[in-house]
Amino acid sequence: MDKKLTAKILQNVENLRDEIVKAVSDVVKIKSVTPEFGWEPEVSSGGESEVTRYTKTIFDKMGIENELYEKEKGRANLCARYKGAGGGRSLLFNGHVDVVPPGDLDEWDGEDPFSGRVDEKFIYGRGSVDMKGGNIAAIFALKALQQAGIHTKGDIVFQNVVGEECKVNEIGTTACLEKGYTADAAIVCEPTCSENDPFMIHVASVGVLEMKWSVKGKSCHVGLRGEVIRDGGGGMDVGVDAFEKGMIVYNALKELERQWGQTKAHPLYKAGQFCINAATVKGGVSPSVVPPDIEMSYAITYPPQESASGIQKEIELCVHNACQNDPWLREKPPEITWLFDWPPFNTDLKEDICSILQQTARMICPEAGRFNGFEAVCDASFLQEKGIPAVVLGPGYGKYAHSVAERVPISQLIDAAKIYALTMVSWCGIA
Repeated sequence: MDKKLTAKILQNVENLRDEIVKAVSDVVKIKSVTPEFGWEPEVSSGGESEVTRYTKTIFDKMGIENELYEKEKGRANLCARYKGAGGGRSLLFNGHVDVVPPGDLDEWDGEDPFSGRVDEKFIYGRGSVDMKGGNIAAIFALKALQQAGIHTKGDIVFQNVVGEECKVNEIGTTACLEKGYTADAAIVCEPTCSENDPFMIHVASVGVLEMKWSVKGKSCHVGLRGEVIRDGGGGMDVGVDAFEKGMIVYNALKELERQWGQTKAHPLYKAGQFCINAATVKGGVSPSVVPPDIEMSYAITYPPQESASGIQKEIELCVHNACQNDPWLREKPPEITWLFDWPPFNTDLKEDICSILQQTARMICPEAGRFNGFEAVCDASFLQEKGIPAVVLGPGYGKYAHSVAERVPISQLIDAAKIYALTMVSWCGIA
């Protein structure tokens, strides 16, 4: 890339600093909590659309073709396309505009969770790092190219989508893809920085399954418990402790999780990353009754290269085998219900977008660009489902996402915009 042109692009981003900061602060002030959470609908209803209407005005002033697109009424995605001159590869920038609830307001130490407060180093508030900052940085990266008089060969496409936090991708990212806003590669602008590892590039994510199992026992008065558990008693004819039977299932899954520490692996994840996490438990009636039921729910993280169906079969076989030595469970096996699947993504490092993004990231920050696996989930999974090679890179420390200390460093917003701008040029080509 021409050094003078590169310097001009980077200076243009620097010149846009105040506009970038203001735009991020403004959208953080909008309470765009995902409606599925049910958080204060009187103030958050329509918040997603308010954010996308705000960013639409930025595209309008830039003269970029865009539209608000609703798959579900009142929840507008913003889709935009900068039309290239032709003959180049297209690039998509994806990010969600919805946020999680602020949680216990007392934990914010008097700070308004949606303040959008700005100081010398940070912009504060829910959504600043996850991930309104990254979305705004990508838009202003294109503005920096415009101001440099650059017309790319390939199209540059934007999706600012709703519903990511609760996986309603069918009205967000997937809907936008089906609407025709696709590209040859994609960057998801989720935060990928840490204090010691700036601008990592996530090329994979875990898969996440949620499931629950339930075991039925047989209730009786606590005064008869001795008949249930002691030799010479009436045993199952009198009662069956569902908690006791449930522990057979629980312990079997804990042992399987321990085995996973050796058997489940991926080169981008540390050992032990993939887990079978017991999340909730409920059951029983009262202290005077031998418990007739127990139900436990789980969150299961599995490797990017494996399938949800394969993991489900492994879990079900484990539970089945654990029950074969127990007469009650053999006859009345646990009921397993699969509740949720967020598929992983797993982008081949041989894809050009990986090397190009690494090169441009290191032009801005020499320590940047380490390939890594995302410990959480994001919409890159649904981009990959449509055949688009996707990577994740964005400003901010992931540890602040969903926390009462959420904030995004201004310096990283500017650096991210620079990385995005140089990647647009390198990937799409200059007309």
